[in-house]
Amino acid sequence: MESRIKSLLEKYWEGETTLEEEKEIKSYFKENPSLTNDGQYFRSIDVAGQSTYKGSTPGKRKFPSIQWMSVAATITIGLMVAFIALNDSRKEDPFAVTDPKEAYEVTRNALMMISSNLNESNEYSKELKKINKAEELINQ
Repeated sequence: MESRIKSLLEKYWEGETTLEEEKEIKSYFKENPSLTNDGQYFRSIDVAGQSTYKGSTPGKRKFPSIQWMSVAATITIGLMVAFIALNDSRKEDPFAVTDPKEAYEVTRNALMMISSNLNESNEYSKELKKINKAEELINQ
């Protein structure tokens, strides 16, 4: 019998046993207490399987399960996102230009502002060139 248990243990640790074989190993160590590591392991599994508490603790409030709370939170977040999306889609853009003439004027003014800033920067670059020439003359 011991050789059969040893071969079953090898199969067990390789993960190749069937449920019947595992039951055979557990019953063997239950009937024949052993001080080996395997015996202690299977006895601890047996004790852990028997020590499940199924009653409720007195004086403690029962809360809804975590699954229900997560479902409720998901629904709440979904409703909030839908509400925000619907409110944003109803608002009109205050900067929208619908008249083509007005759009032309807005674009023209923006381009003129950019052009004036570019012209201003050209003035600065001319002065920088003068400073660079003067610096080159001094360094020579």
